[in-house]
Amino acid sequence: MKKILSLSLVLLLAVGAWAQKPGDVVILFDNDVHCAVDGYPVLAGLRDSLQQKGCAVAVVSSGDFSFGGPIGAASKGQYIIRMMNAVGYDAVALGNHEFDYGLNHLRVLEDMLMAPLLSCNLKQNANPEAFNFLPFVMRKIGGLNIGFVGVTTPTTLYTSLPTAFQDEKGQYLYNFSGPHLAATVQKAVDMARAAGADVVVLLSHLGDSDGVPTSVEVMQQVKGVDLVLDAHDHHVIPGRRITNKEGKPLLLTSTGTQFQYIGMAVLSDEIRTRLVPVDSLRKAGCCNAAVADTLRVIQTAFEALGSRQVGRTQHDLIAEEGDIRVVRLRETNLGDLVADAFRHQMHTDIGWANGGGIRANLPVGGITHNQLFAVCPYTNRIAVIRTTGQDLLNALETAVREYPKAEGCFAQVSGLTFDIDPTIPSGVVLDKNGRFLRVEGPYRVSNVRIGKKPLELEDTYTIAGSEYVLVNGGDAIFFPNKEILTTAQATDLELLENYIQEGLHGIVTAPYDKPQERINFK
Repeated sequence: MKKILSLSLVLLLAVGAWAQKPGDVVILFDNDVHCAVDGYPVLAGLRDSLQQKGCAVAVVSSGDFSFGGPIGAASKGQYIIRMMNAVGYDAVALGNHEFDYGLNHLRVLEDMLMAPLLSCNLKQNANPEAFNFLPFVMRKIGGLNIGFVGVTTPTTLYTSLPTAFQDEKGQYLYNFSGPHLAATVQKAVDMARAAGADVVVLLSHLGDSDGVPTSVEVMQQVKGVDLVLDAHDHHVIPGRRITNKEGKPLLLTSTGTQFQYIGMAVLSDEIRTRLVPVDSLRKAGCCNAAVADTLRVIQTAFEALGSRQVGRTQHDLIAEEGDIRVVRLRETNLGDLVADAFRHQMHTDIGWANGGGIRANLPVGGITHNQLFAVCPYTNRIAVIRTTGQDLLNALETAVREYPKAEGCFAQVSGLTFDIDPTIPSGVVLDKNGRFLRVEGPYRVSNVRIGKKPLELEDTYTIAGSEYVLVNGGDAIFFPNKEILTTAQATDLELLENYIQEGLHGIVTAPYDKPQERINFK
């Protein structure tokens, strides 16, 4: 009885009386979960509680659910789909990271998921009028017909797996509507209205700050949307008022990432939104028992796979400090370790590890396979290329183009050193497909040395790194004159494990006690 009273009290405090009335239509939403599976039982528990109070409830997601953690990578998203099916979603938008396993595997996940996957703007270049995924879905919730429209950021072409959208010659077969995005979204909204939608909700995986374009910019060119559930930038937005094409106000909201919050939207005479802290709900016992049972089954299978110890570290190996992913901003000792693993195991001049592919710290003590999986959850296959010094210099310049903003393109390196002058504005220009085009103006990168020798622009060098970067042009890193020497069967995870066990004899010690001054700031 005490737990029930506690949960009721927490729900009352968290969601307010406005979400407690029988007959209320409530949308629960998440975004950018990135495999934080322990939030799903809480989400389902909150839905149950609202339904018990007489509310009509829909559950939706704005994308990036299947990728970004070891439990997702271990099953290529299938564990996550099992959790979402246990919850029971009404509509799910595609985030850019849903494409990281490739389009063919995304279709496998689509077949598994019992909710429709939505994206109105993925188009085939050869047939731009056709939809590759459902643009919208209609759901009758309480007495309302709600049209959910999905949209995916155009940057997916290069922030996900570029080759997923290309033919064997590297030509793009698909696009995400690019400069015509607003018109594409408007078409999907009009279709939902024509189908009888009383309310249109945009499941937006665009972001509100630095996207191309942002959710706000799209809404300023579109009419007919009543609520924007935003994603991609990981921002916590309880409710932000923006205006549409007609100058009418609407709300934009976002839950952050990894189930920091569960979002609630109540549809009545006006739309109101609230973010509910998941930790508070969990402490109060908010949980759906059946979903929790599914989670236990999945976690047991996952833990059995990865609990074996593969080595030890005598030092904390750093990818992030607090909420800051410093591996995307500067050299770290873990970045050195990963890049060294690539270079030593593949016997190349250079090892290249993109900061976005290094996802967790390794604390002092024993190292398990699961911990390494957390560091390298994408299980990228490793490639070796030979490229010119000029292309290498351009790639380094592209890798630091966003500094001081923390971005996944930032390179952790082995076998080379270089300086960065952050006072020089980035002159990197990308083409319409997000690939390197040229550098306008002076370079931020200087004093590049391979081993102890200065970089020679006309010489060639071998580089080991993920196919995602070296071959597929991920993070906009482009080597136009590369020779692909091998696309190994080994993954980044396997090379890191082998390097620790074989190259370091199972113990990570000095010089990995600190960064090794490979990347220096002027």
